[in-house]
Amino acid sequence: MVTSDSRIRFMAYENAYYDNDSDEFNEVTDHVIKVDIKPLYNTVACLNLKKEFANILACKEFSDVTLIAKDGIELKAHKAILCGRSPVFAAMFRNNFQENKTNLIRIDDMVAEVIEEMLKFLYTGGDVLETFAKDLFIAANKYSLLDLQIMCENILINTMEIATVADILLLADRLANARLKTNAVQFIVKNIKTVTETEGWKKLCETDHDLSRLVLDKTEKNAKRMRYNNSSFGTYVEPATGRNSVVSGNSAT
Repeated sequence: MVTSDSRIRFMAYENAYYDNDSDEFNEVTDHVIKVDIKPLYNTVACLNLKKEFANILACKEFSDVTLIAKDGIELKAHKAILCGRSPVFAAMFRNNFQENKTNLIRIDDMVAEVIEEMLKFLYTGGDVLETFAKDLFIAANKYSLLDLQIMCENILINTMEIATVADILLLADRLANARLKTNAVQFIVKNIKTVTETEGWKKLCETDHDLSRLVLDKTEKNAKRMRYNNSSFGTYVEPATGRNSVVSGNSAT
């Protein structure tokens, strides 16, 4: 039992165990709380490792492969890192591909700035800036970088905006990302009036009629369900058909 006169000593040590009945502790306190500081050591080690790998990428020492971006800029890297982090890169150098013969990887659909951010993630596993989330999401899918894909996916979901959500929906559909697609559809349904006025929505309607129709159908069903839940009896106009519908009791016709 802890009394008002008791003092608690916090001990921090690694894999050390003391007998609470020893004279050393009894002379000082009634209670000894042991804190294992190994997690702190691990955190520091991880931070140092990230810093060291960032330095390896920056200084280009012992680099043995060159990535050529869409804009012609060359970036140096290390095969071991690329192959260890990406099964796609590993396949390039494991098999008799052109990249394995020339040690050159041409990435014609990505600018140097995006490739550089991808390399930073490959070397350090660092955070993703919101500015690059969309482009890195595409890169992650291309090179099978699952961790990067999830990070970018979360950013895109948490930062959806009226002006760009139609583009995100189109991207999610093309890359078959169900979670991002579902969130984009839900966002548009909730903001249908403003989203349909954007250039992104007009582009979506022109390039993918089935996808835009899917959103409108869900919007119609959502409106019908909300009106049904909020009315015990009444009529409303369905968004797509303009037809009067009756809501009464347990049915909507």
